[in-house]
Amino acid sequence: MKKKIAFYIESMIVGGAEKVLIDLVNNIDPEKFDITVIALFKKSVYSDYEFHFKEGFAGHIRYRYLIDNTHTLKYRFFNFLYNRMPKTWMYRRLVKERFDIEVAFYEGAPTEFVSYSSQPSKKIAWLHTHQERLYEGLDARSFEKKRMEYARYQHIIGVSEDVCSSFRAIFDYKTVKCLYNLVDEKKIFQKVQQGSEIRYSSPFLKLVTVGRLVHVKSYDRLLNVLGQLKEDGFEFRLMMVGDGDQKADLENLIFSKNLQEIVTLLGHLDNPYPLICQADCLVMSSLFEGLSTVVIESLILETPVITTDCSGMSELIEDKQTGLICENSEEGLYNALKYVLEHPEVLAKYRHNIQGTNTVFYMSNRMQQIEKVLLN
Repeated sequence: MKKKIAFYIESMIVGGAEKVLIDLVNNIDPEKFDITVIALFKKSVYSDYEFHFKEGFAGHIRYRYLIDNTHTLKYRFFNFLYNRMPKTWMYRRLVKERFDIEVAFYEGAPTEFVSYSSQPSKKIAWLHTHQERLYEGLDARSFEKKRMEYARYQHIIGVSEDVCSSFRAIFDYKTVKCLYNLVDEKKIFQKVQQGSEIRYSSPFLKLVTVGRLVHVKSYDRLLNVLGQLKEDGFEFRLMMVGDGDQKADLENLIFSKNLQEIVTLLGHLDNPYPLICQADCLVMSSLFEGLSTVVIESLILETPVITTDCSGMSELIEDKQTGLICENSEEGLYNALKYVLEHPEVLAKYRHNIQGTNTVFYMSNRMQQIEKVLLN
């Protein structure tokens, strides 16, 4: 008999975890599992960012949201009840279907909500980011509440060893399992073949970034570094793929640094893969990550990566062999990019070294591990 499984996410806006969720549920064996994806909210509660994936769930996946937060009165009424009524009562009011397995696929609201499930289901919490920053400044009462929420889960999964270690250090839980993000390499290769009308128009070093334009990605640091490199006389081009609430600020920074001819903001692209293939390297300037999906995708496409030192990077990249991992600072980014601009031949070496090592990220090497956790 099929196992009925529900994956809970805050909302299905375009983001790394949401993209991983789509690939995951679309490739779980439908002969073994009856799958439902439940978004807590119709749109993000944190910003007006509303891009959704053009290619979504497979036909056998059921999807629904619990709260229409585009409707102001309904959202206010939900918040009024959620802050006053027992959380288990709220769960029962919102979730009527019975499940064998419930997965909170992100920290925060999904993890809290599923922890109050009244069902005798197996409960799994999925960690996507380094945990230290989530609990900075948290008072003792709030921390104990979080600890009790996680205590209600039978399995806790982290997307990198760094993420798992950070969780163990905070909560002293020993049984946290690392499962790297699932990436559908066949779909990526198919999208590369579709091509793109967007092309670099100069012979200079071709850089690309892919990610939401939000604070944690620290694109302001990257633009400051590029402005300095331009003043130092280096030639390069950067394509930035993504959208988000920092777009206007970044546009202003590009103008103030006189980078209009060097940096192109492309907005959200459903298919960034031909551009990643064109690029000499992908740049990650993040303050924090859990396990970067776009870095995995870049390595699958044999495009080297220059990245700040944040969670998961040392598990994906062999420093100075398949890419560069630099100090997580403006100076670190500057030194790494300057080195590559002065020694562009190292990128050919990195690209060559990636070949044959990137199959570890292929879906066939991930699904068996994930289904084993779900079934056991």
